[in-house]
Amino acid sequence: MSDNPLEQIQGIAGEHFENYVVIVVHPEHQELEYVYDNVFACKGMLDVVKEQLNQTELVDAAEIDWEDAWNEEMDDEDSEF
Repeated sequence: MSDNPLEQIQGIAGEHFENYVVIVVHPEHQELEYVYDNVFACKGMLDVVKEQLNQTELVDAAEIDWEDAWNEEMDDEDSEF
């Protein structure tokens, strides 16, 4: 397996998904890197995500009570069993 984390993610995605797009920002260079398996599927998926993000109200992460959100999520998971 490759030493490049993005290539590792691409390999795993390719094993489990018919189509994928992976977008990351390199921590040292602050450069965008991406991989995809099919240019047409990539464009379609990005269009869908863009539309959904345009309809989503963005929330400042500093305003979220992460402890309550985490506990609520854990309670939901426990109730399923």
